[in-house]
Amino acid sequence: MQTEADARQGAGLLAWLALGWVALVAFLDTFAIVPILAPYAKRALGASEVQAGLVLSLYSLTNLVANFYSGALIDRFGRRLPMALSLWAAGGLIALYPSALHVETLMALRALHGATGAVFVPALFALVGEYGKHNRTGAMGGIGALIGLVALLGPPLGGMIAKHYGESALLWGVAGLMFVGGAAAWRLHEPAHEGDRSARATPLGLIRRPALRAAYLLTLGMTALMGMLTFALPVSLAAAGYDAAYRGRMFGLLALVSIVMMVVVRRGALLGGAYGRAQLGLGFFVVGAIALNALSVPTGAWVAVALFGIGFGLTFPATHLTAFEHAPDTMRGAALAILHAFYSLGYVIGPAAAGRVGSDAAGYLGAVFGAAIVLATALSKRRRYDAPNLRKRS
Repeated sequence: MQTEADARQGAGLLAWLALGWVALVAFLDTFAIVPILAPYAKRALGASEVQAGLVLSLYSLTNLVANFYSGALIDRFGRRLPMALSLWAAGGLIALYPSALHVETLMALRALHGATGAVFVPALFALVGEYGKHNRTGAMGGIGALIGLVALLGPPLGGMIAKHYGESALLWGVAGLMFVGGAAAWRLHEPAHEGDRSARATPLGLIRRPALRAAYLLTLGMTALMGMLTFALPVSLAAAGYDAAYRGRMFGLLALVSIVMMVVVRRGALLGGAYGRAQLGLGFFVVGAIALNALSVPTGAWVAVALFGIGFGLTFPATHLTAFEHAPDTMRGAALAILHAFYSLGYVIGPAAAGRVGSDAAGYLGAVFGAAIVLATALSKRRRYDAPNLRKRS
């Protein structure tokens, strides 16, 4: 006879399976589709280089803007309903990609698609934090490892399906998985929340909180350096005569190292807690960025991707955990949504800055930028911890 404890354990397992599935499909639409989207726009719709670039960047742009407002929806109406609706909307938009007859239509679909991602991603991490209350470090790391697995397998699988069955089959397949993800989100039991859900959170008010501001800055540094790497590494390797397959193996190593780090770091107090792990992770990014330009090709590139993998594995779950735990219960959705706005912003400014200075100097620029953020957040942390001691002595 099944006991009440067994029933709760079974329900908890199903909830984690549902969250894992949502994490897989929520990022599959990015990692599987993006590598084929620009070539598809050029071949099928006659897009120019500039238009193909806009097809890709419009997702990040609308996602960035929508993240500043999506958190209010998540906190007001709960996580489950907005997440399910946004996954279904994303699936519908992806399914419409192959029907676009003009590149402007694809741009519009892509922009709307980016806005949907501003809802289901922060809702996912809010639920992970709430379900993982007994070990949130392990919960965030586990979901991060699943996302890393998608980053590792998504591009080659997407490319293989597009090559053998066509881009439309890939897009419809991903859309179908998104619909299933929405159904899984809809079936989730949402943990009870404390406080009044009608309480309003302003982005500026959350950014003013020192711990949240630090998490946002560390996220910005992480994704800006990742963006610089995605520009500088392929350019420098291509100039040295290394082909696309060789470059792909390097990014595969980055994803693999990230997965290992997220699986290994399972306890909250390890390496100075979430705040300390995020700072340490960005420090690995800084050293890797220096190695990218200071060492010869391809040694510098291999060292850089290994160090970036360690850094991402430490920083990504740690900043999400910091944003979750340092936000009021009624504003956690908004705090995570703003975190992802800074996440998107980094991927916008990183490649742009790297392109401005060139691949030979991009690593040094990234190192300076990352070191400045590590220093600023370290000083901010020290001031917060010293202030009570100063008051006690006075």
